Amino acid sequence: MDKIDGNLVNALCVEDRTTAIVRVSNPWQMNYIARNFDVVAAFPFIRSLGIRCNRDEVVRLAGMREVESVSAQGRVCALNGDVKKKSALECGKRPVSALYEGGVETAEGGRSDADFAEVFSLHGGGLTGAGVGLCIMDTGISPHSDFSIPRDRIKVFKDFVGGSEYPYDDNGHGTFVTGVAAGNGCLSATKIKGIAPCADLVGVKVIGASGETGTFKILEGMQWVFDNAVKLGVKVVCMSFGADPLASADPLKAGAEMLARRGLTVVCAAGNSGAGGLKSPGISTEVITVGAVDEELKVASFSSSGVYQGAYRPDVYAVGVRVRGVEAGGTYSTMSGTSVSAPYVAGACCLLHQKYARLTPRDAKRMIIAASREVGGVMVFNPF
Repeated sequence: MDKIDGNLVNALCVEDRTTAIVRVSNPWQMNYIARNFDVVAAFPFIRSLGIRCNRDEVVRLAGMREVESVSAQGRVCALNGDVKKKSALECGKRPVSALYEGGVETAEGGRSDADFAEVFSLHGGGLTGAGVGLCIMDTGISPHSDFSIPRDRIKVFKDFVGGSEYPYDDNGHGTFVTGVAAGNGCLSATKIKGIAPCADLVGVKVIGASGETGTFKILEGMQWVFDNAVKLGVKVVCMSFGADPLASADPLKAGAEMLARRGLTVVCAAGNSGAGGLKSPGISTEVITVGAVDEELKVASFSSSGVYQGAYRPDVYAVGVRVRGVEAGGTYSTMSGTSVSAPYVAGACCLLHQKYARLTPRDAKRMIIAASREVGGVMVFNPF
């Protein structure tokens, strides 16, 4: 019965029926489960189904050879500054020398670490993210002037919460995240400007006005991105949300990894729960996980860090304390959190994809780390 997630067991101790995610070893086996269980969602990109089930059905599923795992639907939150703060980063550090070992050879040919850093010196001198699709999976995107003047850069908006055809953000978190990554500073006379101000935007609303959602909504959004990324020209996906990770078979981790294997550079927030409080999908080694530092480049007390299945996270840190950015109401505001740090790096990845047409997610990750510098025992990405 090691296939059953402990959180699911706890949920079924409280109520007779609950929602769960079933992952199978072969996509064809999803058909059998669909015929014999109460299926409410399908996520074929990770060979999984969302079901409503009771204890007997969970035991029955766990007994099937074809079923890899049965896990609970988790609570997912936007990772802004309204968080419970814990102690400063004290655990989970590994030597900086272990963070980046050697260079990387891209499809464009061999590059040195110095070359990687020089890419970002072109920011404002040619590299703007133009022609690169940036997907923001969040609470939505408000059609702020910084995204719509002189041209509307919100190319597509997909709403898994309210079903709207038009861009909106009833929370504000997603709009702020988008501004840090790709605002052009139109309303502020370019004083408050994102990293990739000409990137094309794809908004995927998977989080509601409360700033919370469930795993199903996130996976629905990931499935849609997986299916449509190539058609829409998406190269980078920013995920400034997180959930408590599962010990094994974590569905958000699996989803983010499938997007990376699809060729998308996935950037995730580490979480705002301090040392040992890593959030999923930032636990994955196949994404770029970002923690937060303050104006003095010191690790923020809330920034999550630690080890998951033997791998230290986050990969790098970026500014994420009292950052000025776009407000959904049409002006500007200030926010703190690893939610702010992640789009800073996502915007930089847009510049990399503009520079190197055949860049892979693995190359992008190594380039970001190579362009970072050691500050207080961690790698901080702050090249601009």
